[in-house]
Amino acid sequence: MTRRHHTNFIPSANAVAPFCRRILLAALAVLLCATAHADDGDVTEIRYDRLALVSGSAATLRYLGLRHVDRAWYQGQKLDSIRWLNDWGGATYVNFDKAGHFMSGLFLAQTLNDAYTWVGFGPRLAAVLGTVTSWAALLEIEMRDAYFDQWGFSIPDFVANTAGASLPLVHALFPRATAIHFKFSYFPSALYRDRELRALEDRPHIDHAIDDYEGMTVWMTIAIDEWLSGRAGNLWPDYLRLGLGYGVVGLHGSNVKSRGRFKHYKDQLDAQPEFFLGLDYDTRHLPGRHPLWRYFTEQLNWIRFPAPAIRVYPDLRLYLIYM
Repeated sequence: MTRRHHTNFIPSANAVAPFCRRILLAALAVLLCATAHADDGDVTEIRYDRLALVSGSAATLRYLGLRHVDRAWYQGQKLDSIRWLNDWGGATYVNFDKAGHFMSGLFLAQTLNDAYTWVGFGPRLAAVLGTVTSWAALLEIEMRDAYFDQWGFSIPDFVANTAGASLPLVHALFPRATAIHFKFSYFPSALYRDRELRALEDRPHIDHAIDDYEGMTVWMTIAIDEWLSGRAGNLWPDYLRLGLGYGVVGLHGSNVKSRGRFKHYKDQLDAQPEFFLGLDYDTRHLPGRHPLWRYFTEQLNWIRFPAPAIRVYPDLRLYLIYM
């Protein structure tokens, strides 16, 4: 998740306390409601040794992670009040950074969901706990951003975090929604591959792979066979999915404006979003039944592997293999 310098802000700092109380109470209400409506069979036997292991690991990772971000990100001037931001304009990354926030929330929530299931919670409670705890962890980082002059509390980032963290809960409550899955693909862009030469020539470049948004694509894949009925559903291979991809092209670098009148390189074209239609493989259908292998294929399914695709915007382009 790239750290970005914000310029647009909403000057309503006095609203921070009521805002935080409302969102925390809403999260608590969701947790209590889902717990109250859980079936008796939704809670299996809790393994307290596993619960201790998961809790200890999570606490350790939180401590180490916050120490890292404190050193890497929070070195600017700290503010006495919250700085509200609305950075939806997309002048820097054409809003692709919001897709990164969505995927971060989704990955963290699903990982915690799996951990709670391993501890012994039933599917619904595991999904609720995974959603709420991942959402709270991402909210903590956003609140740390809120009190530094370089960053701020980004409302679009918060919405994207919430949407991603909520998806495992949606899948638990509405099983047919599991036909929709989100994936990620990456192939280094010229901005990153040729960064040293581009920097010498004062052309757009990216110094770090984590900032190489132009090389990334986020995919929403659909299990067509689960939505088809009768013979059509039987004919469509269960391992083959249809994917809708979202990317960006024409970026001017990290933390610089890539389009609009304030763009960094005046002689370059504006950055634009990219949209794709392509095929995808569901690795969960690979043969093998060992639990560790099944878990591996589930984690592998976060990656969209090279497959045919068509770019439908900003122009029509066919890729026999899209990386």
